[in-house]
Amino acid sequence: MMDKENSYTRERIINLDFIRGFALLGILVMNVIAFGLPLTATTNPSTYGIENILDWSVLVISSVFFEYKMMGLFSMLFGVGIMIFLDNARKKTSKPKTLAIWRNFLLLCFGLLHYSIWIGDVLAPYAVCAFLLILFPDVKKPILILLAIVFLIIAFIVITNYFSSLYDSSGNLISQEEWVLLASEGGELSYGSIWFPDSEAPGNIIGMWWFIGAFFRAITLMLLGILLYKLNIIQGNKDISFYKIISIYGFSIGLPLSIYSIYLLVSSGYDPSVLFISNIFNTLSVIPMVLGYTGVLTILNLKLRDSITDRLRACGKLAFSNYIVQTIFGVFILGAFGLDTFSRSQLIIFVFIVWVIQIAWSKPILDRFNYGPLEWLWRKLTYRFI
Repeated sequence: MMDKENSYTRERIINLDFIRGFALLGILVMNVIAFGLPLTATTNPSTYGIENILDWSVLVISSVFFEYKMMGLFSMLFGVGIMIFLDNARKKTSKPKTLAIWRNFLLLCFGLLHYSIWIGDVLAPYAVCAFLLILFPDVKKPILILLAIVFLIIAFIVITNYFSSLYDSSGNLISQEEWVLLASEGGELSYGSIWFPDSEAPGNIIGMWWFIGAFFRAITLMLLGILLYKLNIIQGNKDISFYKIISIYGFSIGLPLSIYSIYLLVSSGYDPSVLFISNIFNTLSVIPMVLGYTGVLTILNLKLRDSITDRLRACGKLAFSNYIVQTIFGVFILGAFGLDTFSRSQLIIFVFIVWVIQIAWSKPILDRFNYGPLEWLWRKLTYRFI
């Protein structure tokens, strides 16, 4: 029985590492925009880095297949990681939730250090979401998790519609509600640098909505990961036909939503009036697209040669270290040239170079050591007191 359990654990981790490795490489496609271009380019891509048809092609492909989707995969896997850690912690300590809180407090500290280098950090927000999920009573019935996911999606749409009512079609703040006037003091009375390149900072209200949206997407996808874990889907143990089905249905639903989101922006000439509605469609595409990717990547993990899958799994096992290295490369190498030096297609060349480096070094590191440097440090600090 013990051998079976160990084999099951290894298989589960192998599938997670393969998906995580893909997500790690994919997230750089979006993060490189924040490394190499001004803030406005991340939300209004028409403002910077678009010089020719190749740049537009890069924009559309990255928007449809990568924007929010890679972060969605990461969030989903983070939710799975919480469950796996709690399961393992119950075998090591009588207070597994306390240990999990300590572990994520460490992640919060790592995230704040990372934030001091780059404002796009996700580790600190993930740690905050983890606190909420760990403290919440364990839900045994998957249907209740599904209902929570549906509730969060509806809540996000309602909140987004409310925030959109605060602005006119030109992106200017028109609401005279007391809390809006109070919260907007000292900030831009428009979308600010979220949308307009001549603005020095994002508007306080639009910035608030942006962070709320990021929180809702993160915790919703973490719950999806917990759901897939409880249903024994993410472990890669279902029949291949099952993963084919979820990939077909996932992409059939997600791709039209994602394509329509970018269509609204491009066809309107990136008119400020479509910001909110486009964001809703893109957000709605994330869960089905993540399910589609989960299906396809699980099949690839099972079918591809080990010489290929081992490389991607190694990137996934070193995801923490590799993620920070991506930031270091982006901030200090691209930053040395100054923002708005490269076009989007040129930035993709940088992405490919980093991919080659991380695919090349991840497996040799793991062949010699059990963990990456940051994974080792996080693990050591986590178990320091037990």
